[in-house]
Amino acid sequence: MVRFFIEQDQRQGLEITIRGSDAHHITKVLRLGPGELVECVDPEGFLHLVRLEVVGREVKGRVEETRKGSQESPLHLVLFQGLAKGEKMDLVVQKAVELGAAEIVPFTSRYTVVQLEPKQAENRLRRWERIAREAAKQCGRIRLPQVAPVHTFAQVVERVRQNASRGHLVLAAYEAEREQGLAQIEAEPKAVSAIVGPEGGFSPEEIAALQDAGAVVCTLGPRILRTETAGLVLLSILGYRWGDLG
Repeated sequence: MVRFFIEQDQRQGLEITIRGSDAHHITKVLRLGPGELVECVDPEGFLHLVRLEVVGREVKGRVEETRKGSQESPLHLVLFQGLAKGEKMDLVVQKAVELGAAEIVPFTSRYTVVQLEPKQAENRLRRWERIAREAAKQCGRIRLPQVAPVHTFAQVVERVRQNASRGHLVLAAYEAEREQGLAQIEAEPKAVSAIVGPEGGFSPEEIAALQDAGAVVCTLGPRILRTETAGLVLLSILGYRWGDLG
């Protein structure tokens, strides 16, 4: 069944109003009519089964059933992803949502290949938000993952410091690390911040700054992974070890 995310002001009692691109999708793409059912998820994570009553530029329906969704991982995952070229970031955002990430934070650092002007960064953010929303619908999420604006490396270090102080296990994947893998990390975290560098990797100085802010450096194995692969591998391992995968 098709799923939509709604804001609190779109629900008045048992009445649901769907506007904008979602209404267009229902009316023009799916061609649903009155009497058909859709799922609507509100910001509190409640899943509403809604029977459509009016279909057009605005879609209106009535809630027939409400239940608390259970598709979210018990592990709060934040992916800090070094900015990648072309459509690679689109892939990372889409698959990170499927793997349970609560937030995706793209960033630039010393060896980042991609350089975005402010307007380009704003347009990319809007695109990634759309991709995250569609991926969340497709995979049955009940929380809409957040995509942050592109961060500088200094902003990432500050976020890492804040998250570590809040109890996050912060992991930085580093190709030069040879000893400590995820299997050697003894922890039972409720939240993990995972950091993956851009195509050019991290400099030793950047790794030192992340460690000083509270990050634990780890290897993902003996092979060098592409940046768009590394983040998804890391999220998969974390979801298997401490989340709900597998």
